[in-house]
Amino acid sequence: MPSVALVPAIQPAFTAATLRAQLESSLDEQLSSTLLLRERAAPLTVPIGIAALDQLTGGLPRGALTEVTGSASSGRTGVTLAALAGATRRQEICALVDASDSFDPASAAAAGVDLERLLWVRCRQGSSSHPGKNATQHRFSEFSGRGGFAFGGALEQVLKITDLLLQAGGFGMVVLDLGDIPADSARRVPLTSWFRFRRAIEPTATVLLLVEQEACAKTCASLVLRLQSEAVCASEACGASARSQLRWQFSRNASSNAEDGKRLCVPKMNAVSHAALLRGMRFHAEVVRSWAQRKPPQSVGARFQLRTAL
Repeated sequence: MPSVALVPAIQPAFTAATLRAQLESSLDEQLSSTLLLRERAAPLTVPIGIAALDQLTGGLPRGALTEVTGSASSGRTGVTLAALAGATRRQEICALVDASDSFDPASAAAAGVDLERLLWVRCRQGSSSHPGKNATQHRFSEFSGRGGFAFGGALEQVLKITDLLLQAGGFGMVVLDLGDIPADSARRVPLTSWFRFRRAIEPTATVLLLVEQEACAKTCASLVLRLQSEAVCASEACGASARSQLRWQFSRNASSNAEDGKRLCVPKMNAVSHAALLRGMRFHAEVVRSWAQRKPPQSVGARFQLRTAL
């Protein structure tokens, strides 16, 4: 009768923990560190220059892309000039890529921007050196570019110039002003372009500020701020008593008063008379996306005012 050898049951010699420890010990320290889950460090931030917005957002993150969106007269230009003024006061060199040639140096100087530290890049589709009426109509009605859509030529210039500026480095802040570009055209910008810009500035201290009507950079943006106008402050042009007769004209979009919490009464004539002087405007800012919290659980906003330079 043949003999039968009894083989003991094989017990698992390694557990998941021991296998992991053995794998990490066999790998180099640089490779083993990739297996660890680490929280991303908070980026360095710089103040915008408007107290309410700095308290709301924590400032503009360095090495990241920030979007400031809103319709016309929503405070986009005021926020941009405040950020540029703060950067130039910190002795930083800034660049402004102006897609629609709408930047006003006099207004920037009045807002505190040091023009000696600002590189202004003017992008035009027209060939005329003096943008008169015909050139302006040509620039705003031309359908050009590889994509065959409006403002394709201007956007192509903006992307190429921005890429060169970011690759060159040395700028504390780079602003892309697409505020006057229609949202439909701005959405035609490939998402790969925004990824390329974000990768270019991640290891640097550059603040990339994108000004537009609607957000289009999607997840490439670390901070998205939506602006909306609420009211216009005007005064009657009646000599010395003009300062004492200030009044607010509230827009149809305004829903609550920041001072007393009551609902605003929208006037029948939702406009400021031609005989009144503009003194300032009141805006509402809302954080749509933040580097600290990608999707805010609820609408987070703040109100701020911008006044005219006297």
